[in-house]
Amino acid sequence: MPDPEHLPLLKVNGKLTLAENNANNGGLRIAYLAPMNTLAAQKHPADEKIDGYTASQRFFLSFAQLWCQNQNLRSAWQSAAADPHSPARGRVNSAVQNFDEFGKAFGCTKGQPMYAANSCRVR
Repeated sequence: MPDPEHLPLLKVNGKLTLAENNANNGGLRIAYLAPMNTLAAQKHPADEKIDGYTASQRFFLSFAQLWCQNQNLRSAWQSAAADPHSPARGRVNSAVQNFDEFGKAFGCTKGQPMYAANSCRVR
């Protein structure tokens, strides 16, 4: 087992995590629409900033913070081998990379690491 310094090299079983990854992509879209539709119905300006962040940016920051965790190396390796959920960092990054609204919210250009040129979409 590698030391914690090599933890980013940890690979998960894509076949095992596929269903949950799809659920994360679809769930993120649904969760995003609820507050955005409410704000639009209440005629709140989409670009209004609170504490320096727009509503869209605050949504994505909250989504990422939801998955903050500390995990020891042994637990990480066990999860990678048997857990149908991707590690928290992967759950966040892969979901937002496939969601155009994330890239738009933070002014990314398509093709950058966090704004995929060819994103996957759950329909």
